[in-house]
Amino acid sequence: MTGATLVFVGGLNQDVPHFDAAHGKGISVFAFDEQTGKLTWLSDTTAVPNPTYLTVVPGRRMLYATSEMYGREEGWISAFRIDPASGTLSEVGSRQSTRGSLSAHCNTDREGRCAMVANYSHETVGELPGKHVVSFALQPDGSLTPAVSEAVHTGKGPRADRQGVPHPHCVMPSPDNRFVLVPDLGTDQIVTYRLDAASGRLERTQHEALQMAPGSGPRHLAFHPDGTKAYVINELSNTVCALGYDAAHGTLRLLQTFDGLAADAPLSYGAGLLVSADGRFLYATFRGDDSVMTYALDSRDGTLSGATRHASGGKTPRSFAMTPSGAFMLVANQDSDVLVSWRLDPVSGAPVEQADTVAVGTPMCVQAVTFA
Repeated sequence: MTGATLVFVGGLNQDVPHFDAAHGKGISVFAFDEQTGKLTWLSDTTAVPNPTYLTVVPGRRMLYATSEMYGREEGWISAFRIDPASGTLSEVGSRQSTRGSLSAHCNTDREGRCAMVANYSHETVGELPGKHVVSFALQPDGSLTPAVSEAVHTGKGPRADRQGVPHPHCVMPSPDNRFVLVPDLGTDQIVTYRLDAASGRLERTQHEALQMAPGSGPRHLAFHPDGTKAYVINELSNTVCALGYDAAHGTLRLLQTFDGLAADAPLSYGAGLLVSADGRFLYATFRGDDSVMTYALDSRDGTLSGATRHASGGKTPRSFAMTPSGAFMLVANQDSDVLVSWRLDPVSGAPVEQADTVAVGTPMCVQAVTFA
Protein backbone atom coordinates (compact mmCIF):
# COMPACT_ATOMS: atom_id res chain seq x y z
CA MET A 1 0.00 0.00 0.00
CA THR A 2 1.60 3.27 -1.10
CA GLY A 3 1.09 6.43 0.90
CA ALA A 4 -0.73 4.63 3.72
CA THR A 5 -1.02 6.57 6.99
CA LEU A 6 -1.09 4.32 10.03
CA VAL A 7 -1.72 5.24 13.65
CA PHE A 8 -0.11 3.23 16.44
CA VAL A 9 -1.47 3.32 20.00
CA GLY A 10 0.18 1.78 23.04
CA GLY A 11 -2.34 0.73 25.71
CA LEU A 12 -1.70 -0.20 29.33
CA ASN A 13 -2.61 -3.88 29.75
CA GLN A 14 -1.20 -4.69 33.20
CA ASP A 15 -2.08 -2.85 36.41
CA VAL A 16 0.26 -0.12 37.63
CA PRO A 17 -0.53 1.61 40.95
CA HIS A 18 0.12 5.15 39.72
CA PHE A 19 -2.35 4.78 36.81
CA ASP A 20 -6.10 4.50 37.35
CA ALA A 21 -6.78 1.52 35.09
CA ALA A 22 -5.30 -0.98 32.64
CA HIS A 23 -7.95 -1.62 29.99
CA GLY A 24 -5.58 -1.83 27.02
CA LYS A 25 -4.78 -4.74 24.74
CA GLY A 26 -1.18 -3.80 23.88
CA ILE A 27 -0.39 -2.04 20.60
CA SER A 28 -3.38 -1.19 18.44
CA VAL A 29 -2.99 -0.12 14.80
CA PHE A 30 -5.45 1.98 12.80
CA ALA A 31 -5.60 3.20 9.22
CA PHE A 32 -6.06 6.97 9.02
CA ASP A 33 -7.80 8.95 6.29
CA GLU A 34 -6.04 12.30 5.87
CA GLN A 35 -9.05 13.72 4.03
CA THR A 36 -11.78 12.92 6.54
CA GLY A 37 -9.85 12.30 9.75
CA LYS A 38 -11.48 8.88 10.17
CA LEU A 39 -9.77 5.98 11.92
CA THR A 40 -10.23 2.31 10.96
CA TRP A 41 -9.00 -0.49 13.24
CA LEU A 42 -6.52 -2.90 11.62
CA SER A 43 -4.82 -5.01 14.29
CA ASP A 44 -3.90 -5.57 17.93
CA THR A 45 -0.60 -6.93 19.23
CA THR A 46 -1.30 -8.28 22.71
CA ALA A 47 1.90 -10.08 23.70
CA VAL A 48 3.81 -6.91 24.62
CA PRO A 49 3.28 -5.84 28.26
CA ASN A 50 2.47 -2.21 29.07
CA PRO A 51 3.77 -0.53 25.89
CA THR A 52 3.51 2.99 27.33
CA TYR A 53 5.77 4.60 24.73
CA LEU A 54 6.28 3.87 21.03
CA THR A 55 8.59 5.20 18.36
CA VAL A 56 8.42 4.43 14.65
CA VAL A 57 11.13 4.41 11.95
CA PRO A 58 9.15 4.62 8.69
CA GLY A 59 12.11 4.03 6.36
CA ARG A 60 12.92 0.76 8.08
CA ARG A 61 9.26 -0.10 8.69
CA MET A 62 10.06 -0.71 12.34
CA LEU A 63 8.36 0.12 15.63
CA TYR A 64 10.01 0.10 19.05
CA ALA A 65 8.05 -0.13 22.30
CA THR A 66 9.07 0.24 25.92
CA SER A 67 7.35 -1.81 28.61
CA GLU A 68 6.72 0.11 31.86
CA MET A 69 6.56 -2.52 34.59
CA TYR A 70 5.84 -1.44 38.16
CA GLY A 71 7.68 -3.24 40.96
CA ARG A 72 10.38 -4.61 38.65
CA GLU A 73 13.93 -3.32 38.61
CA GLU A 74 14.18 -3.47 34.82
CA GLY A 75 11.78 -2.75 31.98
CA TRP A 76 11.97 -3.96 28.38
CA ILE A 77 12.27 -2.57 24.92
CA SER A 78 10.91 -4.59 21.99
CA ALA A 79 11.26 -4.32 18.20
CA PHE A 80 8.46 -4.97 15.69
CA ARG A 81 8.38 -5.06 11.89
CA ILE A 82 5.42 -3.20 10.40
CA ASP A 83 3.40 -4.45 7.44
CA PRO A 84 1.92 -1.17 6.12
CA ALA A 85 -0.63 -3.00 3.97
CA SER A 86 -2.27 -4.92 6.82
CA GLY A 87 -1.15 -2.95 9.85
CA THR A 88 0.15 -6.09 11.54
CA LEU A 89 3.27 -6.14 13.72
CA SER A 90 5.79 -8.99 13.89
CA GLU A 91 8.30 -9.06 16.73
CA VAL A 92 11.92 -9.08 15.56
CA GLY A 93 14.75 -10.47 17.66
CA SER A 94 14.68 -10.56 21.45
CA ARG A 95 13.33 -8.09 23.96
CA GLN A 96 16.13 -6.29 25.69
CA SER A 97 16.38 -5.14 29.29
CA THR A 98 16.29 -1.38 29.71
CA ARG A 99 18.65 -1.70 32.72
CA GLY A 100 16.36 0.47 34.84
CA SER A 101 12.79 0.63 36.09
CA LEU A 102 9.61 2.33 34.85
CA SER A 103 10.83 2.80 31.28
CA ALA A 104 8.95 5.95 30.29
CA HIS A 105 10.20 6.99 26.85
CA CYS A 106 12.01 5.58 23.84
CA ASN A 107 13.32 7.08 20.65
CA THR A 108 15.74 6.39 17.84
CA ASP A 109 18.39 8.62 16.37
CA ARG A 110 17.26 10.55 13.30
CA GLU A 111 18.82 8.00 10.92
CA GLY A 112 17.26 4.96 12.58
CA ARG A 113 20.58 3.37 13.50
CA CYS A 114 20.19 3.12 17.28
CA ALA A 115 17.53 3.26 19.99
CA MET A 116 17.48 5.06 23.33
CA VAL A 117 15.41 4.75 26.51
CA ALA A 118 14.72 7.04 29.48
CA ASN A 119 14.01 5.09 32.67
CA TYR A 120 11.86 7.17 35.01
CA SER A 121 12.66 4.82 37.91
CA HIS A 122 10.79 4.15 41.12
CA GLU A 123 10.94 6.77 43.86
CA THR A 124 13.60 4.58 45.53
CA VAL A 125 17.10 5.66 46.53
CA GLY A 126 19.81 3.15 45.57
CA GLU A 127 17.69 1.05 43.22
CA LEU A 128 19.71 -1.42 41.11
CA PRO A 129 20.70 -1.71 38.32
CA GLY A 130 19.38 1.84 38.37
CA LYS A 131 20.40 3.04 34.91
CA HIS A 132 18.58 6.17 33.80
CA VAL A 133 19.57 6.63 30.15
CA VAL A 134 20.38 3.56 28.03
CA SER A 135 21.10 3.06 24.33
CA PHE A 136 20.99 0.09 21.96
CA ALA A 137 22.46 -0.55 18.53
CA LEU A 138 20.08 -1.72 15.82
CA GLN A 139 20.92 -4.73 13.68
CA PRO A 140 20.39 -4.75 9.89
CA ASP A 141 17.04 -6.50 10.40
CA GLY A 142 15.96 -3.83 12.90
CA SER A 143 16.40 -6.00 15.97
CA LEU A 144 17.97 -4.64 19.15
CA THR A 145 21.33 -5.52 20.60
CA PRO A 146 21.74 -5.58 24.37
CA ALA A 147 22.50 -2.16 25.84
CA VAL A 148 25.69 -0.60 24.45
CA SER A 149 25.82 2.41 26.79
CA GLU A 150 24.31 3.26 30.16
CA ALA A 151 24.24 6.38 32.30
CA VAL A 152 23.11 7.33 35.78
CA HIS A 153 21.79 10.73 36.85
CA THR A 154 22.28 12.08 40.38
CA GLY A 155 20.49 14.66 42.50
CA LYS A 156 16.95 15.48 43.53
CA GLY A 157 14.45 18.33 43.55
CA PRO A 158 12.48 20.14 46.25
CA ARG A 159 9.27 18.11 45.80
CA ALA A 160 9.75 15.24 48.26
CA ASP A 161 6.80 13.30 46.84
CA ARG A 162 7.96 13.40 43.20
CA GLN A 163 11.62 14.44 43.16
CA GLY A 164 13.45 12.31 45.72
CA VAL A 165 15.55 10.72 42.97
CA PRO A 166 16.29 11.46 39.27
CA HIS A 167 13.40 10.83 36.87
CA PRO A 168 14.44 11.12 33.19
CA HIS A 169 11.30 11.36 31.07
CA CYS A 170 12.38 11.89 27.45
CA VAL A 171 15.29 11.18 25.09
CA MET A 172 15.34 13.58 22.13
CA PRO A 173 18.04 13.59 19.40
CA SER A 174 19.18 16.98 18.16
CA PRO A 175 18.27 18.04 14.60
CA ASP A 176 21.80 17.30 13.36
CA ASN A 177 21.87 13.91 15.18
CA ARG A 178 25.03 14.78 17.14
CA PHE A 179 23.49 15.10 20.60
CA VAL A 180 20.64 13.73 22.71
CA LEU A 181 18.77 15.96 25.18
CA VAL A 182 17.22 14.38 28.30
CA PRO A 183 14.76 16.29 30.52
CA ASP A 184 14.91 14.98 34.09
CA LEU A 185 11.75 15.61 36.10
CA GLY A 186 13.39 14.58 39.36
CA THR A 187 16.41 16.89 39.25
CA ASP A 188 14.87 19.83 37.32
CA GLN A 189 17.59 19.57 34.67
CA ILE A 190 17.99 18.99 30.95
CA VAL A 191 21.10 16.88 30.35
CA THR A 192 23.08 16.73 27.09
CA TYR A 193 24.68 13.56 25.74
CA ARG A 194 26.94 13.23 22.74
CA LEU A 195 25.65 10.62 20.27
CA ASP A 196 27.67 8.23 18.14
CA ALA A 197 24.85 6.91 15.97
CA ALA A 198 27.06 4.34 14.21
CA SER A 199 27.83 2.50 17.45
CA GLY A 200 24.69 3.57 19.28
CA ARG A 201 26.69 4.91 22.21
CA LEU A 202 25.80 7.94 24.31
CA GLU A 203 28.33 9.86 26.38
CA ARG A 204 27.52 12.74 28.68
CA THR A 205 29.20 15.95 27.59
CA GLN A 206 31.39 18.10 29.83
CA HIS A 207 28.93 20.98 29.62
CA GLU A 208 26.68 21.60 32.60
CA ALA A 209 23.05 20.58 32.35
CA LEU A 210 20.49 23.34 31.99
CA GLN A 211 19.03 23.96 35.43
CA MET A 212 15.30 24.63 35.30
CA ALA A 213 13.20 26.30 38.01
CA PRO A 214 13.17 24.32 41.28
CA GLY A 215 10.17 22.02 41.46
CA SER A 216 9.18 22.57 37.82
CA GLY A 217 9.67 18.95 36.71
CA PRO A 218 10.78 19.09 33.03
CA ARG A 219 9.04 16.23 31.20
CA HIS A 220 9.13 16.39 27.38
CA LEU A 221 11.24 18.38 24.91
CA ALA A 222 10.61 19.27 21.27
CA PHE A 223 12.80 21.10 18.73
CA HIS A 224 11.68 23.93 16.49
CA PRO A 225 12.00 23.05 12.77
CA ASP A 226 14.75 25.66 12.31
CA GLY A 227 17.01 23.77 14.73
CA THR A 228 17.98 26.84 16.77
CA LYS A 229 15.25 26.61 19.40
CA ALA A 230 13.59 24.00 21.58
CA TYR A 231 10.71 23.84 24.03
CA VAL A 232 10.11 21.93 27.24
CA ILE A 233 6.90 21.27 29.18
CA ASN A 234 7.21 21.17 32.95
CA GLU A 235 4.88 18.61 34.50
CA LEU A 236 4.82 19.92 38.07
CA SER A 237 4.61 23.69 37.45
CA ASN A 238 2.48 23.51 34.27
CA THR A 239 4.80 25.93 32.53
CA VAL A 240 6.22 25.79 29.02
CA CYS A 241 9.71 27.14 28.35
CA ALA A 242 11.28 28.39 25.13
CA LEU A 243 14.97 27.53 24.91
CA GLY A 244 17.81 28.64 22.69
CA TYR A 245 19.86 25.77 21.27
CA ASP A 246 23.61 25.88 20.57
CA ALA A 247 24.18 23.23 17.89
CA ALA A 248 27.96 23.37 18.27
CA HIS A 249 27.89 22.13 21.87
CA GLY A 250 24.40 20.67 22.28
CA THR A 251 23.60 23.13 25.07
CA LEU A 252 20.45 25.07 25.91
CA ARG A 253 19.69 28.46 27.41
CA LEU A 254 16.40 29.65 28.84
CA LEU A 255 14.63 32.27 26.73
CA GLN A 256 11.14 32.38 28.23
CA THR A 257 8.92 30.73 30.84
CA PHE A 258 5.23 30.82 29.95
CA ASP A 259 2.32 29.78 32.18
CA GLY A 260 0.78 26.88 30.29
CA LEU A 261 -2.69 27.19 31.81
CA ALA A 262 -4.96 29.93 33.04
CA ALA A 263 -4.62 30.82 36.72
CA ASP A 264 -8.07 29.39 37.53
CA ALA A 265 -7.43 25.99 35.90
CA PRO A 266 -8.00 22.88 38.07
CA LEU A 267 -5.13 20.87 39.52
CA SER A 268 -3.24 19.65 36.45
CA TYR A 269 -0.04 18.04 35.26
CA GLY A 270 1.66 18.88 31.97
CA ALA A 271 2.01 15.95 29.57
CA GLY A 272 2.72 16.06 25.83
CA LEU A 273 4.47 18.70 23.71
CA LEU A 274 4.71 19.16 19.94
CA VAL A 275 5.75 21.88 17.47
CA SER A 276 3.91 22.23 14.16
CA ALA A 277 5.94 21.31 11.08
CA ASP A 278 5.85 24.91 9.85
CA GLY A 279 7.09 26.24 13.21
CA ARG A 280 4.08 28.54 13.74
CA PHE A 281 2.50 26.78 16.72
CA LEU A 282 3.39 24.91 19.87
CA TYR A 283 0.92 22.44 21.38
CA ALA A 284 0.73 20.99 24.89
CA THR A 285 -1.67 18.71 26.73
CA PHE A 286 -2.59 18.95 30.41
CA ARG A 287 -4.05 16.19 32.55
CA GLY A 288 -6.61 17.46 35.05
CA ASP A 289 -7.63 20.42 32.93
CA ASP A 290 -8.02 17.77 30.19
CA SER A 291 -7.09 20.23 27.51
CA VAL A 292 -4.99 20.84 24.44
CA MET A 293 -3.35 24.26 24.47
CA THR A 294 -2.26 26.01 21.27
CA TYR A 295 0.44 28.71 21.56
CA ALA A 296 1.43 31.03 18.73
CA LEU A 297 5.20 31.22 18.15
CA ASP A 298 6.97 34.45 17.23
CA SER A 299 8.47 34.10 13.75
CA ARG A 300 11.69 35.85 14.81
CA ASP A 301 12.70 34.50 18.20
CA GLY A 302 10.30 31.57 18.70
CA THR A 303 8.84 32.86 21.95
CA LEU A 304 5.25 32.07 22.92
CA SER A 305 2.41 34.54 22.69
CA GLY A 306 -1.22 33.94 23.35
CA ALA A 307 -2.88 30.66 24.23
CA THR A 308 -6.01 28.94 22.98
CA ARG A 309 -7.59 26.22 25.12
CA HIS A 310 -9.56 23.32 23.66
CA ALA A 311 -11.00 20.31 25.46
CA SER A 312 -9.11 17.12 24.68
CA GLY A 313 -12.27 15.10 24.07
CA GLY A 314 -11.77 12.88 27.09
CA LYS A 315 -10.02 12.48 30.41
CA THR A 316 -6.25 12.59 31.01
CA PRO A 317 -4.73 13.46 27.60
CA ARG A 318 -1.35 11.84 28.23
CA SER A 319 -0.15 11.67 24.61
CA PHE A 320 -0.99 13.28 21.28
CA ALA A 321 0.37 13.34 17.74
CA MET A 322 0.09 15.41 14.59
CA THR A 323 -0.78 13.48 11.44
CA PRO A 324 1.83 13.72 8.66
CA SER A 325 -0.29 16.15 6.61
CA GLY A 326 -0.48 18.52 9.58
CA ALA A 327 -4.25 18.78 9.12
CA PHE A 328 -5.26 16.67 12.13
CA MET A 329 -4.30 16.03 15.72
CA LEU A 330 -4.80 12.70 17.48
CA VAL A 331 -5.30 12.82 21.25
CA ALA A 332 -4.99 9.72 23.45
CA ASN A 333 -7.26 10.24 26.47
CA GLN A 334 -5.86 7.74 28.95
CA ASP A 335 -8.62 7.57 31.54
CA SER A 336 -11.62 7.62 29.22
CA ASP A 337 -10.35 4.90 26.86
CA VAL A 338 -10.71 6.97 23.69
CA LEU A 339 -8.55 8.23 20.85
CA VAL A 340 -9.93 11.43 19.34
CA SER A 341 -9.17 12.84 15.88
CA TRP A 342 -9.36 16.66 15.70
CA ARG A 343 -9.25 18.74 12.54
CA LEU A 344 -6.98 21.77 12.93
CA ASP A 345 -7.77 25.27 11.73
CA PRO A 346 -5.07 26.20 9.16
CA VAL A 347 -5.05 29.84 10.30
CA SER A 348 -5.16 29.61 14.09
CA GLY A 349 -3.61 26.14 14.28
CA ALA A 350 -6.12 25.15 16.97
CA PRO A 351 -8.38 22.07 17.04
CA VAL A 352 -11.80 23.09 15.71
CA GLU A 353 -13.72 19.97 14.68
CA GLN A 354 -13.93 16.46 16.13
CA ALA A 355 -13.52 14.24 13.08
CA ASP A 356 -13.64 10.83 14.77
CA THR A 357 -13.49 8.99 18.09
CA VAL A 358 -12.50 5.36 18.56
CA ALA A 359 -12.39 3.19 21.66
CA VAL A 360 -8.88 2.19 22.79
CA GLY A 361 -8.24 0.79 26.26
CA THR A 362 -6.06 3.07 28.44
CA PRO A 363 -4.19 4.71 25.55
CA MET A 364 -0.76 5.85 26.77
CA CYS A 365 1.02 6.81 23.54
CA VAL A 366 -0.01 7.60 19.97
CA GLN A 367 2.14 7.94 16.84
CA ALA A 368 1.05 8.63 13.25
CA VAL A 369 3.23 7.79 10.23
CA THR A 370 2.83 7.74 6.45
CA PHE A 371 4.64 4.95 4.60
CA ALA A 372 5.93 5.56 1.08
